[in-house]
Amino acid sequence: MTDISAAPSSAKTPEFSAAPWPAVRKALEIIGWLVVAVLLYTGLSSVFGRADFLITSFAQPIADPRATFNAFDVRYYEHFLATWLHLGPALLIFTIGPMQFIPAVRKKWINLHRWSGRVFIACGVIGATSGFFIGALYPFMGLEGQGFNQSMATVVIAGYTLLCLYKAYSSIRRKQFGAHREWMIRAWTIMLAIATQRIMLGVLMSTTGVGIEILFGMTFWMAGLLNVTIGEIWISLTRTPGNGARHWKYLDAKAASNKE
Repeated sequence: MTDISAAPSSAKTPEFSAAPWPAVRKALEIIGWLVVAVLLYTGLSSVFGRADFLITSFAQPIADPRATFNAFDVRYYEHFLATWLHLGPALLIFTIGPMQFIPAVRKKWINLHRWSGRVFIACGVIGATSGFFIGALYPFMGLEGQGFNQSMATVVIAGYTLLCLYKAYSSIRRKQFGAHREWMIRAWTIMLAIATQRIMLGVLMSTTGVGIEILFGMTFWMAGLLNVTIGEIWISLTRTPGNGARHWKYLDAKAASNKE
């Protein structure tokens, strides 16, 4: 990864940093990080919960897994290798992901940013592929009816994740810093959709009485659409003029200092 916070000192972008947009961006950034913190907690709880399930399950002999576990859990037991290949990368993504979007990290520790970015992309590819294997090929409701809905949601989200990661990597290789930043945001938001989905699923199951077999695939679509929409709104608000190499915080701070 390459530092994308650098900017020419002669850049003039009065429209971009005109009121009220700097205040809007700052407020949304604070709200966004609070939401991300909730999603990270949810995602990490899910990762550790599923890991505990695997460790506990394999600590005892089980003659008939399908008679022991429900349809949702048995997939993870029977395909434990794919499950670990999903959980391990997810843990790293949730841990190092936020660092990719902190300008101070890119500016002060560029090598950390680059290497953590490579790990982020590699883990994203592994996680999306293993998630595709479990969710698309082995939906817990089977491949018909609501199971097909879950399977197709997984195909779309996993495919979009891989596309975003590829575009993020290829754009930085061509030193297209603005495009790289935007595709990384898209990758981050769609990977956080699994946490959004878990929250939606819990809320709707407890408030509507509708079962998981119906809600699981539907909330997957809803979470993916919501996260993608929010990501695109943020990209639109923070896309800087030119090639996008200049970070929006730099331009807003410069505009504020010029007014003083």
